[in-house]
Amino acid sequence: MIQAADAGIGIVGKEGRQASLAADFSINQFSYVGRLLLWHGRNSYKRCASLSQFIIHRGLIISVMQAIFSAVFFFVSISLYQGVLLIGYSSFFTMGRCSCWCWM
Repeated sequence: MIQAADAGIGIVGKEGRQASLAADFSINQFSYVGRLLLWHGRNSYKRCASLSQFIIHRGLIISVMQAIFSAVFFFVSISLYQGVLLIGYSSFFTMGRCSCWCWM
């Protein structure tokens, strides 16, 4: 079960060190699991919040650019960018941000 998980935590105990040797992380007492989960949970929360803020700002920038473009051309219903360009921009711009976290 430890090897099938994304990150296995082994606890050194009376049974020996088999679980801790097969795990990614090894701890001496079960009480340390709380600190480990809180630390990695906090890091995960910060990454998710940063990515959400990044996506909201990206959408806001695109919307403001479209609004200014429409105001300059007397509110004619012309799109500033084609749909394919917006999808490509959104996908690759966000993908670069996510792949940076994979290297951390």
